[in-house]
Amino acid sequence: MTEEKAAERIPFTCTLDCGSRCELVACVRDGDVVRIDTPPGRPDTISRPRLVPCARGRSQGRARHAPERLLYPLRRVGPRGSGQFQRIDWEEALDEIAGQLRDSKARYGTEAVLHATGAGSISGRGFSGAAASERFFSYWGPVTGMTGGMSSHCAGIAARWMLGGTVPGSDRATLRDSRLIVLWGMNPVETHMGPNTAHFIAQARDRGARVILIDPRYTDTGILADQWIPIRPGTDAALAAAMAYIMETEGLVDRAFVASHVAGYERYRRYLLGEEDGLPKTPDWAEGKTGIPAGTIRQLARDYGSIKPAALLPGWAPQRTLYGEQIARALIALASLSGNVGVRGGGLASVGTRSNLIPVGSLPLGPNAPTRRVFTGSWAKEILGDRLDPPIGVAYIVASNLVNRSPDTRANVRALGQVDYVVVQEPFYTPTVRCADMVLPICTDLERSDLVTSWGHDLHLFHSQQAVSPAGEARTDYWVFAQLAERLGFGDAYTGGRSEEDWLQEFLDPRQLDVECLQRDGIMRRDGEPRVALADFRTDPIAHPLRTHSGKIEILCPQAETHGLPVIPAYVEIAGDGRAHPLQLITPHFKFRSNSCLHAVPWLQRLEPHAVWISPRDATARDIADGDQVEVYNGRGVIRLPAKVTERIMPGVVCVYQGAWYRPGPDGVDEGGCANVLTEQRESPTGGYATHSTWVEVRRSPR
Repeated sequence: MTEEKAAERIPFTCTLDCGSRCELVACVRDGDVVRIDTPPGRPDTISRPRLVPCARGRSQGRARHAPERLLYPLRRVGPRGSGQFQRIDWEEALDEIAGQLRDSKARYGTEAVLHATGAGSISGRGFSGAAASERFFSYWGPVTGMTGGMSSHCAGIAARWMLGGTVPGSDRATLRDSRLIVLWGMNPVETHMGPNTAHFIAQARDRGARVILIDPRYTDTGILADQWIPIRPGTDAALAAAMAYIMETEGLVDRAFVASHVAGYERYRRYLLGEEDGLPKTPDWAEGKTGIPAGTIRQLARDYGSIKPAALLPGWAPQRTLYGEQIARALIALASLSGNVGVRGGGLASVGTRSNLIPVGSLPLGPNAPTRRVFTGSWAKEILGDRLDPPIGVAYIVASNLVNRSPDTRANVRALGQVDYVVVQEPFYTPTVRCADMVLPICTDLERSDLVTSWGHDLHLFHSQQAVSPAGEARTDYWVFAQLAERLGFGDAYTGGRSEEDWLQEFLDPRQLDVECLQRDGIMRRDGEPRVALADFRTDPIAHPLRTHSGKIEILCPQAETHGLPVIPAYVEIAGDGRAHPLQLITPHFKFRSNSCLHAVPWLQRLEPHAVWISPRDATARDIADGDQVEVYNGRGVIRLPAKVTERIMPGVVCVYQGAWYRPGPDGVDEGGCANVLTEQRESPTGGYATHSTWVEVRRSPR
């Protein structure tokens, strides 16, 4: 009998933070996972391809038994950060945490608790670490939360100001009808690892569409592109302005659409033509900012202004700069001027909708919202600068590798060292765990059930089912917080008398969902025609206005001035770091990790070793050869890793993938290659991550 026939097949999905949420089957025999597979017999058509998982999804069985897997509660017994822990039982661990929360509340009030969450290893709909912990602290009392986005904060701000709120992109299938696709800092082959975005781009190309990739690197998505245009990070608003200049001066602006659907263009037009500052935003002007030849900019503008329909698909990397709001605003303005809004095959945002079109509930919150927040990108600076009154007495970190994910990793370690008590609730022994006083082991996806929605696929709801018993003494986040709530006197309020299974059943509305099918197959699809974003607005902007003051797309945004930004999407130059650190660092996502999740899986590490990408020109100037051990450094720290000398990155820019785990050596140099050792704790004007506004130098390692 073959392995597959002997094994029980249990549907689940990968909840990592790539958003794809692919279909998986755990093949279980003798209580353990022997294989990760895909469900047979699913429809697989041109218009509705299967949700085939990538290497990350297929590594879930290996992740469960990774060397860094946490199996038991641990209490610190050595100095903070030493990694010296002692195994204890759950009762003792929970009693101690409850006592620390009580003591901190009595001494400082509930605001002295810092509640930090992330996508972590578990990001399901119902019982993610974030959902379970937010419900707990909403009953415990108003704590210190976090604000400011790591992923797409500036894009969200731009959407709020210009569109009246976040507008999901069109369904991916509409890309098949595009005649031009501009992937602006978007890398779907690697970061949206489910194949559907790349699948539909490839279909469009087969049908004659032209695909252009704008990115400092020739990413794996370049395989889908007809042209690669490398750009200096942070100068995207200058490129957009020069393209808009060509469209304006050569009659390529869709004036009818602008007149009926756009407000505030006249002020931006004067900026483009230089009527206010005497500096027309010509391609020659932009060449000096972006590094893109003026002729290339002219042709790009003419293509985008004349080929219809055209999809402008920005990724989130370009707006992770000091003035990311301006970049996101400039791209919305550019799409609006072209008229590619509300049309099939067009678009002004990344494709894909969220599954909230399928009605499903989630854990409700109690009466207490956080009354104080710190920025996700500079929380350590708040603690180290003694800016918080009351100070942080307890840091409760759930599903978040907080030390690793936030800028200036070494400052993060110092900041947690000043907190009285640190709890980390996590499946793996991450760098953040080393800073904890108490460590609680949490289940992986295979060891728990949940309802999972996607933010990258269209119209899918997953019932991810527990396939195996938890490893060691791992527990679910919901179980942990139910136990703590019981000890702190609000257990009944927290659980509502419901088990996790009870909640899951309550989240599902049998009047609108085929619950039996969902539980049997592990997935539910909402059929229908592919959605075109803003189609109603385009058809009738009076009957279907946007939630802006004018009801239109607003290029002129007075609210920007309150944040020190221009009212129009003008390019704002970012000062470099001079001769000491002349190379600009970018920190993209890695195809074999999801943020820092799955770094602990040796199988994935072997697929592509961690390295710093550097151009041949920059490498030659530093006497660096491919494969040499090098040090990437600036005033915040030093990381040591191999060099990857490649034409696939433009000169003046180096790339270190984000998410590698911080591992300082005896000399203080990070041997793990954690990019955030080098990044700075400063935000864009509205609070977005600015990690791509980082400058470094590279040298050969002395050893």
